[in-house]
Amino acid sequence: AAEAHPDSDKLYVETIDVGEAAPRQVLSGLAQYLPIDAVRGARVVVLCNLGTKKMGGVESQGMVLCAKGEAGLQFVVPPAEAPVGARVTFDGYPGEAETNPKRIGKKKVWEACMPELATNGDGVACYKGVPFSVEGRVCTSPGVTNAPIS
Repeated sequence: AAEAHPDSDKLYVETIDVGEAAPRQVLSGLAQYLPIDAVRGARVVVLCNLGTKKMGGVESQGMVLCAKGEAGLQFVVPPAEAPVGARVTFDGYPGEAETNPKRIGKKKVWEACMPELATNGDGVACYKGVPFSVEGRVCTSPGVTNAPIS
């Protein structure tokens, strides 16, 4: 589900199933790029370990990843076969993701990783050139190539 933010023309308030006991409320600054009908029901990749943050007085419990380039802005989309809540992995980067939002913030993990996220020439979402993978299949941002992801 997605609704307009009550106090901001730039934000949507989304309710997203990420495979947990309850859906997460996630705010995104997509209103200037995508119509709300394109957001509702979309399959997306959500960064879930950033901790909560208030945007315009409304709490957000994650971040929807998108690629933005010359062709516009598109969601980073998991493979069609991927179950809801499946974890994104990166070949060559073994281990578990940090789940403690306070440690992530303290170590500035997101700030260090974000510049390394981009789509390749085929629109495949990558970290340092390594595709986002869910159960052996890649995540994409259809039509948006060689573009940063945030």
